[in-house]
Amino acid sequence: MSVEGKTAVVTGAATGIGRATAELLAERGARVVAVGLQPEHLQETVAGIVSSGGAAIAVDADLSDTRAAGMVAAATREAFGGADVLVNNAAIYPIGPWHEANAAEWDAVFATNVRAYFLLAQALRPQMIERGGGSIVNVASVTFFWGEVELLSYVASKGAVVGFTRSLAREAGPEGIRVNAVAPGAFPTAATAIHADQDKLWRDVLAAQSIKRRGEVSDVARAIAFFAGDDSRFVTGQTLLVDGGWMRN
Repeated sequence: MSVEGKTAVVTGAATGIGRATAELLAERGARVVAVGLQPEHLQETVAGIVSSGGAAIAVDADLSDTRAAGMVAAATREAFGGADVLVNNAAIYPIGPWHEANAAEWDAVFATNVRAYFLLAQALRPQMIERGGGSIVNVASVTFFWGEVELLSYVASKGAVVGFTRSLAREAGPEGIRVNAVAPGAFPTAATAIHADQDKLWRDVLAAQSIKRRGEVSDVARAIAFFAGDDSRFVTGQTLLVDGGWMRN
């Protein structure tokens, strides 16, 4: 497998896409540092990996805290000697009319959804360079490509993730670090659970998709795994939509 023997840091690994990604990378031979809140669920992720014969540790961290990136880097080095892969997946997504939001909410979204991605990449950069290079995979969102109502701060943050991916790929490439992004469509996660009318949500999603089934978090995990491993060794600066043919990028 193209990630066998590598160490992967996966944020938001307690549930959803992050958990599916952590489990898939471990299944394919990577050692996993599962990062996030919800310590009970985070431990479940790690316990499942270990019981299946994999290697993983949990790092309970609030990534909106600027000190968290250093803590994650230190734990990764102590447990596995350093990181080869960073999957920036953790995000928050307050919903509501844009004119009712405030500066504190906006700042909180960008602290987790953008600043933490930057700080983690920066903190793990020396380890990746020491190990001959690495891969950073950032999770954006299909909502950036049309602009979703009542998710202004979230959509704006995901647009920032796309720009961050493109620019960092330019700077990190000469150091052997690739940077790509995936933009998931609608999947059964906490991010879609916030919608009040679930029946309408999924009817609309299936009507818009070219593939007429509900996406599974493992579909996104497989795309992330492609960017994480050596199969994509000559690909950087790209954003891949994983949305069942919803948008045309």
